Amino acid sequence: MIFLHSKRSVYACSIILTIIVVYNFWNYNPKQKYPFHPISTESPIQISTDVVILSTAAPILQPKQKNAKVIVTPSTITESNQTPTVVHLAVVLSLSKQASHIAEFYLLYESWRFLQNFPPLSQQVVVDLIVFCEQPSCHQLPSACIPLSYKKTVDMIATCFHEILDEEIVQKWNDYLYMTSIEFMLTKEYREATVDYDWILRVDQDAILSPGLLIGLTGKHPIKLYPMQFGGIGHGNEFTKNRLRNIAKKLGYNHSGIHDLCSAWLVNPKDAVKIANLTTIIGRHFLKNEFGAHVP
Repeated sequence: MIFLHSKRSVYACSIILTIIVVYNFWNYNPKQKYPFHPISTESPIQISTDVVILSTAAPILQPKQKNAKVIVTPSTITESNQTPTVVHLAVVLSLSKQASHIAEFYLLYESWRFLQNFPPLSQQVVVDLIVFCEQPSCHQLPSACIPLSYKKTVDMIATCFHEILDEEIVQKWNDYLYMTSIEFMLTKEYREATVDYDWILRVDQDAILSPGLLIGLTGKHPIKLYPMQFGGIGHGNEFTKNRLRNIAKKLGYNHSGIHDLCSAWLVNPKDAVKIANLTTIIGRHFLKNEFGAHVP
């Protein structure tokens, strides 16, 4: 009985499949096509009766006339010939041979490298690092710092350069070696290397560069840049401030009443040289005439 029951089931399934195949074959229409999606009337393409319709969303329709023409409205996309403005900044400093100063410089160097991690700002502001190093500290710089003589013009790649600090400058300021960090800006090598930058940032070796520098130089900071920026730190008192005003008057300078400035400058290349020149002149006067046992 089980065998007969299974045989009848097979016959029934075969009959059902035959009916399905015959039905589909009978209703099949070889002329049927997929539905066509009409082109929107808001399309910028002008359509006439003898025009081939072009669209990225539908197939090309064949024209009824053989002399059909294609008419397309002009593109509204215009090519800009303007190139993005790139700001070139040189961070400049001198480096003594003291081990502690070299260690501090490496922090500055790493902060300079860190600036390159902020595109597109780091592509809009190209920051070079220029070091005038007192021997033998030049040999202790990162290997990526190449000789300044290799620089011919500003580049789109941030680069570290170094130049040997003239020994005559070190001897000239042996009574106050901090002034070597200003005097190097009066050398021929410095002036020729920095003339084509937009900004000069003069710092000491213990400075740290922040990505906020890129924001300010691209004009994206709410506080706009002045032609000259100087760092500020509280040093001195009323006695010192009054004395500085009197010395300025004695030397024929107009004192603006601005105090507590430090040696970090953000200025243009020409002003950087002028400020360095004036600083060394007045600095030498201070050392000779305004400090010591002979000063009342």
